[in-house]
Amino acid sequence: MDELWPHRLLATDPASVRKRISEVCCPPVRHALLRVLPEPILRTLRSVRVAALSLGLQKHYKVLQPEEEVEASRNISIIVAICDAPEISRRCLASLERYAPQSQIIVVDDGSTLPETLGLIEEFRLRRSWTVIRNKVSLGHSRSCEAGAIVANRPYLCFLNSDTVVTPWSWAASSDAFTTDPRIGVTGPSTSYAATKQEIQRAMHCRHHWTDSQICAFAARYVSRQHPRSWVDLPVVGGFAIFIRRSLWNEMGGFDLNLPDYGNESELCKRVTNRGIRVVWTQNSYIHHLGHQSYARRGNQYILAKSQAAASYIDRVHGRR
Repeated sequence: MDELWPHRLLATDPASVRKRISEVCCPPVRHALLRVLPEPILRTLRSVRVAALSLGLQKHYKVLQPEEEVEASRNISIIVAICDAPEISRRCLASLERYAPQSQIIVVDDGSTLPETLGLIEEFRLRRSWTVIRNKVSLGHSRSCEAGAIVANRPYLCFLNSDTVVTPWSWAASSDAFTTDPRIGVTGPSTSYAATKQEIQRAMHCRHHWTDSQICAFAARYVSRQHPRSWVDLPVVGGFAIFIRRSLWNEMGGFDLNLPDYGNESELCKRVTNRGIRVVWTQNSYIHHLGHQSYARRGNQYILAKSQAAASYIDRVHGRR
């Protein structure tokens, strides 16, 4: 098979091809194709889809971060829990180094054992004077975030998964929401992978394929098309990047002690909304989420089992809605 034919096809009529790809990739058709088509053809179709959805996104995109984003980063303590997965973690930390210039960065090493992980955490600590907390054994995402929050000193917290890439448009929308409306206690950005409305389909299909430059190019286009203060109230925002007022976090007492990792943000948001406090999606911000790549890339079956157990626990505690 000619492996270059997808690119030749796209070169002829990219707009019509993108429309056709979108039609073909709707869930019912996609699921039917997955059952009958051989893997080599599926790989080619995925290549066509990614190429179509990546049109116009430069692989070496250069961007100057808006001054309001730089200033907004000053108000945020960013807490990143890491448990190995060094390649993914390095990508996250490098994006923070570029686009969170004034933030307080707190890295929590949650029992990493790989020399590559330990080395990269030390590298960023020495170069950027970031705060590092080390757990001798893994205590889980919740306890690690809580350890980081104890030493946080900015008015807003961001609990950031290590399988994310922040962009130049990650901070101002959240800071503006908190400043403008005292009823807003929790926010979350637009993203490429989430179980909530925050997920943007184009980015979801390409989340493992785009370079950091393409991610920023997409974010620039996406955010520019959103209205200022385009806030959407949600029952819960995705835990990949959850922003919360530090004062509210202290009042809530952290995450539920029975949820060491999965479901912790859902349970927290339930307690927040039960108080009449708003949880909002700030559409005019973007943080890229690879999904299921942090914490040593635990398998899908493990993640599914933990997620289902967490959901059952939350239903028992708060009841179904």
